[in-house]
Amino acid sequence: MAKPVFYDPRQFRWRVLRRLFDILGLTITLVVIFFVYTAIRDEQLPGLFLPVQKKPYHALKEREKEKAKEKRKQVSLQRSRRKTKKPPSQVVLNADEGIRAAFYVQWDAASFSSLKEYARQIDMLYPEWLHVLGPNGNVQGLDQQSYKYFNVVDGGKVRSVDDEVMPFLRSEETGMEVFPLVNNFDETEWKPEIAGFLMNPDARASFRQQIDAFLASDKYRGLMVDF
Repeated sequence: MAKPVFYDPRQFRWRVLRRLFDILGLTITLVVIFFVYTAIRDEQLPGLFLPVQKKPYHALKEREKEKAKEKRKQVSLQRSRRKTKKPPSQVVLNADEGIRAAFYVQWDAASFSSLKEYARQIDMLYPEWLHVLGPNGNVQGLDQQSYKYFNVVDGGKVRSVDDEVMPFLRSEETGMEVFPLVNNFDETEWKPEIAGFLMNPDARASFRQQIDAFLASDKYRGLMVDF
């Protein structure tokens, strides 16, 4: 009887085949470990070989700040449309001086932003600060926080109606003249009670005293009346 071709009673071929499988498995494991290691390790990329750009930034000293401010002022004067150095309120009308006036309101945040942007192009400013809303002639301002009216002159003392405009104009030295505006508008309607104030001599006298005190509290050039 012939023996089977793959008959191996001592299992010699199986031992050789199993050893080859072990070597193959070990090799595959090492290859996988190698690829994982190369994928997660930090690789130093080559530089772009671009020229190094110097940034000559440095803090401005006081003297340099003064020079920069003076330069801005000179540029502003060069671009000015004015022909004389007279105060805007003293320039004769229609004298080709190009006088520019602007209104300012507190209830619109964009108004102050515009004022800061165009401050050197404005000659006269009319801020809406003052109100007369009753027949007694009391001059009032509007508190922007509580949105309530208060007497501008209280107990002989003048209360501030705006903490932004005048400090800004002083710091920038724009030469702008300020004429506070007084009206009989309470942010919703025009008050007809102003007629009683205008017809009352005592109320008018009280109004003038309050206005005089307010205008003397800062460098105001006059009053814009909008009744």
